[in-house]
Amino acid sequence: MKKITFVISEARLHEHLSIMALSASLKNAGHETSLVFFQNDPLNRDKIVREIKKENPDFIAFSFMSCVKKHYVDLGNYIKQHMDVPIVIGGPAATFDPDLCNFNNNPFDAVCIGEGDISVVNFVNEYHSDENSKSLPNFVTKSGNGGQLRGELLNLIDPLDQLPFPDRKIIYDKDDFLRNSKIKMFMSGRGCPYQCTYCFNHKYNAMYRGKGLIIRHKTVDYFLDEILAIKKDYPMEGIIFEDDIFIINKEWLAEFSEKYPKRVGLPYMCYVRPNLVTEQIAKLLKISGCYSVRVAIECGNEPLRNKILKRNLSDEQILKSCHVLHEEGLKVGTINILGLPTETVENMKETLNLNRACKPEHVSANLFMPLPGVDLTFFAIEHSLLDKDFVSPKSSHHTSEMKYPEDIKRFLYPFKGLFPLLVRKKYMDNIAPFLMRLPKPLLKIIDSGYRLYSNSRFYPRVRFSILDKWRALRRYLAIISR
Repeated sequence: MKKITFVISEARLHEHLSIMALSASLKNAGHETSLVFFQNDPLNRDKIVREIKKENPDFIAFSFMSCVKKHYVDLGNYIKQHMDVPIVIGGPAATFDPDLCNFNNNPFDAVCIGEGDISVVNFVNEYHSDENSKSLPNFVTKSGNGGQLRGELLNLIDPLDQLPFPDRKIIYDKDDFLRNSKIKMFMSGRGCPYQCTYCFNHKYNAMYRGKGLIIRHKTVDYFLDEILAIKKDYPMEGIIFEDDIFIINKEWLAEFSEKYPKRVGLPYMCYVRPNLVTEQIAKLLKISGCYSVRVAIECGNEPLRNKILKRNLSDEQILKSCHVLHEEGLKVGTINILGLPTETVENMKETLNLNRACKPEHVSANLFMPLPGVDLTFFAIEHSLLDKDFVSPKSSHHTSEMKYPEDIKRFLYPFKGLFPLLVRKKYMDNIAPFLMRLPKPLLKIIDSGYRLYSNSRFYPRVRFSILDKWRALRRYLAIISR
């Protein structure tokens, strides 16, 4: 038996689903897992090292997003100065950022490529730092591969019911905010078949071609058993289904809409894609207890949306989907990206106008985040909008490493901060020219404040105490300040 200690040192409003899944697989294989967690004190590395030493692990594990890569590289370097324990990383950032497999530039000993549930168990069972020729499936190791994946990628896991329920205890025992949150997050399946150039899925699908079905679901009964197990032990009044596209399997959704209200019956939010929304799909969502739906518009200019982003969605499809969802009484939220490569001021205004036509109850707008390894990042580099030695993105809330022309930069940052209000409140047109001249810190406050207010009204309605709201506000501010 080996012991694996996961480390989280950044603010989160929802559960870290990947850590819960990996911990469950490791425990199911007879290993021990633990968590070192400093949500409110992320920079105190001495405390983190002391807690890791108390755990006395055989492996330390990180799972992080590209926008916090530098933080975890710095933390890993600090840990290595005080401990000689292999550090393993995984997730999309690890899979698609070649810099993380260059062990001369970081403190990590092994990188998990792709789906890790089974491969991480194999790794823990077989890894030895002195085996220079060892090739482990899905892993790049400092000692064995020299920065290249030499072992095979395992086939994608199917059926998903063979996996144990995610180990929520590993998170909840260390984070009472997430444990006591009345909204919990779940995933019913894995995979997205679309080719959107700003997302890692198009690269993921190419990497796994011939390795099994991209789209996989837990059976409805197994999934409901998982939800009920959490409902039994923890507070839960609403759910967020975090699947990329919750409605992608119509037959699965039909069965879910019949069984979920009887067995679970909690309001939920999910993500849909406009071209898949039909009157029948909207009815199934409503019948099942769906409260709100998020629709990704991303860009209001159709040629840019379809030729550059490869969304393959018409304005008509987007407008019709929102209309159909509203007709069933569902709250609609739109998702948008501003500051896309080659996007003009007029294009951004088109995004505003398309959002207004959709009449959403909730609006989300983030700056373009150039993820390592994806096609739109390469496009930005080719058009001299991003340094060719670009390493990792910043948070998409208020900053960007894109090299925008000055006229775009002057318009983009204040426009992004006011965008949800401009969509939702028509009177904003009269005062927007004045507000866009406000200092950036004030615009940031307006953006963050309205975002938090809007989220509270769009997520499934649950009863939060004043203390709950205060703690959620503090954590939210910690996230957006990154």
